[in-house]
Amino acid sequence: MNESAQGINRRRFLNWAVHGLGATALTSLLRAGEAGVLRPHLTPKAKRAINICLVGGYSQIDSFDYKPELTKFHGKTPPGKKPEPFFGRVGLLRKNDWSFRQRGQSGLWVSELFPHLAKVADELTVVRSMYSDTSNHTPALFMSNSGFQTNGFPSLGGWLSYGLGNASDSLPAFVVIP
Repeated sequence: MNESAQGINRRRFLNWAVHGLGATALTSLLRAGEAGVLRPHLTPKAKRAINICLVGGYSQIDSFDYKPELTKFHGKTPPGKKPEPFFGRVGLLRKNDWSFRQRGQSGLWVSELFPHLAKVADELTVVRSMYSDTSNHTPALFMSNSGFQTNGFPSLGGWLSYGLGNASDSLPAFVVIP
């Protein structure tokens, strides 16, 4: 009679289970040693990316987003489509409080608030293609980091770690500091 017909005792079952788990772990360790660092599916052009999202920081209108038309419409109601009201009302337009100058060979408009940063204007990347239909900061923040106005979707850090990979098994690919 074979063992399967008789059944197996607990000691033999645990012995097989431990050997099976050990073999599985050994296989994983051997594969990790051969492969070294896992390579991303696409060869990235960048090695690192730093995204600084200053919620509550300087307004775009006070930093790099020069809007000369605001001076003309200062104190007036915004023309055209009315934005979603924030706390029940839409405010009046307001001109820039700071003067702007074009800096560097790129001609980047930089506010007088950043005299030292203006010296390296050609080394900066300013993203102006993002917008949100909401004037509420939280959904707008979700939109800028994930493309959706609600939470629960992969953020920019998630996509960057997916594309660039992780340089270390002991450190996370990206962090968020609230």
